[in-house]
Amino acid sequence: MTRRLFMGWTVGLFSILVLLPHIAHSDIYMKQKQHIDAISAMGQNQPAQDLIVEIWITKTKMMTSNEKQKTVVDLEKQVVTFADHEKKTVTTMPLDFTQMVKNQEKEMSAEDQAAFQQFMGKMMDIKVSVKPTSEKKKIGKWECQKYIQTIEMAMGTMTSEIWATTDIKIDEQLYAKFNAALMAQMPGLSQNVNKIMEETQKIKGVHVLSKQTNEMMGQSFSSSTELIDFKEAAAPAGVFAMPSGYKSQNPF
Repeated sequence: MTRRLFMGWTVGLFSILVLLPHIAHSDIYMKQKQHIDAISAMGQNQPAQDLIVEIWITKTKMMTSNEKQKTVVDLEKQVVTFADHEKKTVTTMPLDFTQMVKNQEKEMSAEDQAAFQQFMGKMMDIKVSVKPTSEKKKIGKWECQKYIQTIEMAMGTMTSEIWATTDIKIDEQLYAKFNAALMAQMPGLSQNVNKIMEETQKIKGVHVLSKQTNEMMGQSFSSSTELIDFKEAAAPAGVFAMPSGYKSQNPF
């Protein structure tokens, strides 16, 4: 697996884990407005993006979708699948990341294995801290409280200003179960699940607005996510299916 793919998978999945709201009893639907500044890193240039993101969550599956990509996490099958709408490709990776890494290491020399293991150890050293504040304000139709969340990783630091509301009724235990199940699959995070969960659960309620400042690999950029719709409803048939006609892509 390339370092670029590994970092993208790690940051992407971990961002889903720490930024999703607590899951309600029934299926839930969310629509978010997302902005990401232009990014230039590792020889890749990505222009600024403004996207509308739709999310469906059930007790065993989660789907996020925008005009560029679709991601489905399936806890029953223990896989995460990505669809790239621009390249017309679909990539499936196991949530059991440890076994995937072992398979990758079999193809390496002893020297490369040692270097890769050292790289993996550094990449998965993730620390999360949440600081509640006394600031409150109304955003849209929801009364919110402000929290400061910091995620420290080997590749950089993400600092978030998160405004969350308790106006929307939630089931924190179900959220914790879903979140822990995902974290337990990721090497380096499994031994820190309880501590990370303890921190993220300091944020009470559903995230309405979050503004992130990212310092990654010598680059600085900002992003934001705002909740514009939230409802409890049965997930429609086929919402977790991948687009037809896309080419299957090997993650390695």
